[in-house]
Amino acid sequence: MRYIYLIHGSTKPLVESETEQLVTKLIGTKDEFNYSQYDMKETEVKPMLEDAMTFPFLSDAKAVVINNAFVFTGEKVKTTFKIDIDEILAFIEGFEGPNYVIFTVYSDKLDERKKLVKKIKANHEVKKIEPLDEQEIKKIIKSILNENFKDIKEDALNEMIHLTGIDYGAVMKELDKLVLYSGDAPIITKSDVTQVVSRSLEQNVFLLTDYITSGKKAEAIQLLKDLIHMKEEPIKLLALITSQYRLYYQVKILSEKGFSEQQIAREVKVHPYRVKLSMRKVRQIPLKHLLDVIDACAEADYELKSSYMDKVLILELFILKI
Repeated sequence: MRYIYLIHGSTKPLVESETEQLVTKLIGTKDEFNYSQYDMKETEVKPMLEDAMTFPFLSDAKAVVINNAFVFTGEKVKTTFKIDIDEILAFIEGFEGPNYVIFTVYSDKLDERKKLVKKIKANHEVKKIEPLDEQEIKKIIKSILNENFKDIKEDALNEMIHLTGIDYGAVMKELDKLVLYSGDAPIITKSDVTQVVSRSLEQNVFLLTDYITSGKKAEAIQLLKDLIHMKEEPIKLLALITSQYRLYYQVKILSEKGFSEQQIAREVKVHPYRVKLSMRKVRQIPLKHLLDVIDACAEADYELKSSYMDKVLILELFILKI
């Protein structure tokens, strides 16, 4: 019998949904006597574990959900209290019910080097929630629209995926806006999508790098200014641009070695959709050019952190240079 579970994945709503399903499976209907929930970033370890070890009242067992269990990752979190790792480790090694404890982690990766991770994997149940792929997210969009007595044209669906980058949270948020905007109209068109759906930051950065690699410097600088106007920090934007070019470089090398999109996604640990978009782009870009751009990114990063020049101007000069 399992009493401790760990559910993790980068898509928070999916992790939450999986957790809810598990709680229902373990204890049935939740109430104030058989269910409690904590956040490890906000609550000390001792009261959470004491609650887990307290004998249930008016029920056979209770479920204790501990969210943001960052101790299983490499994330560095500053809290106003000390996190006693040894106390958590002792709990994981010795807990025998009758209650259930569910740790949730909003990350695809656990820190496999940690004793905590090794112990929970060896003795308890760990489940990773994989990100949705393009076809799965399309099915969800269509299903939600059907529930609202609507359908969506294929080009409109593709445009929505393009703008949101298949980020589940962004898709759900933009879908709500789209349903409201379309009113009584039974069909969602591409025009509806372009009018209402906001481009995600990730997709904006992809578009920015696309402009740069295509030689559309004026469009790239205008988009940069738009992002700055939206309160995005220059250093953060450069970091995202650098990350995208590094991905281009990795995709270029691995694709030339005969790796498939899925294999590349697993190898570089990014969503297959990002690999798909990058594959299309890197075919015509020489490897040396990608290396030169990555070097230019490093130089721009140094200038942003050390120069007294205007940071936006540094980024604009960087775009013109490459």
